[in-house]
Amino acid sequence: MTSSGAGAPADPRAGAAREYAGPAEPGRPAGPHPHVLGIVLVVSGLVLINTSDSIAKWTLEALPIALVLLFQACGLFLLAHVVSGMANPLRLIRTRDPWWQAARSLCQLCSGLCFYAGLRTLQFADVVAILFVGPLVVTAMAHVFLGERVGPRRWAACAAGLIGGLVIVRPGAGAMGWAAAWPALAVLFWSVYIVVTRRISRRNTTGNMMLWASFAPLIAMAVAAPLTWQTPSGWQWAALAAIGLLSATSNGVTIRAYGLAPASLLAPFTYLEIVGATLFGWFIWREFPDLWTWVGAAIIVAAGLYVLRREARAGRA
Repeated sequence: MTSSGAGAPADPRAGAAREYAGPAEPGRPAGPHPHVLGIVLVVSGLVLINTSDSIAKWTLEALPIALVLLFQACGLFLLAHVVSGMANPLRLIRTRDPWWQAARSLCQLCSGLCFYAGLRTLQFADVVAILFVGPLVVTAMAHVFLGERVGPRRWAACAAGLIGGLVIVRPGAGAMGWAAAWPALAVLFWSVYIVVTRRISRRNTTGNMMLWASFAPLIAMAVAAPLTWQTPSGWQWAALAAIGLLSATSNGVTIRAYGLAPASLLAPFTYLEIVGATLFGWFIWREFPDLWTWVGAAIIVAAGLYVLRREARAGRA
């Protein structure tokens, strides 16, 4: 989920170099509407985090959570310098929002811990079902704390995505007990993370925000990992490295997405995560999707395409 969670350029430094370019001036050729580009980026971020989480789920069967989160933080720290083109972290760390950055980093740490704790104690379908509340929480928070206008059609798209997600996962009827608090807390922390990202992304570069986001997980897990250390095998080292790279890249493109488009607009597209989870489940665990899975996926895609079509029309207006 740490996400959290898109048409990214082949060289991430190219994306960073184009950051915060103003709107097209009159007479200049108009490029893609910023909202449409934000949608493309957030979807790509979901593909990357889907891949990372699938590898993490496999790896956590043998390794402690602290080790997985430590590699995630290392990947985020290193990729921040690649994106920014700055080798000196003392230059890259400069920000006008140190308290917001610190709070955001703590939210990333807490969200990751809660997500993986839930994944270990609950069925995957139950965890995913609870996580689908996230976009609705983001939409509500963006409306309350950022003053973003949320019209009835965006609310309807979020609701449609939620319904589609629930059709797919159809959580088991068994009581989850207090363990359900883990993914619920992960949703809360991640929603705050996304809203803070939206608030400060226009004043801070992608590399800068990635660097700050890595601090709390890096420091906390550097302390915790030795206490629970298990030496990884050869394939586990490769898996940990892949988790760090993929999750860091996902974080970067997601930051950029929320700098281009309102959080409430992007929220419905996060439901596409279940589509990726379904595909990975089939390829890795041979869990072939049933009819209800395809019905739910169709609802999610339809809701996302509806919003995308409206934004594309707005860009041509």
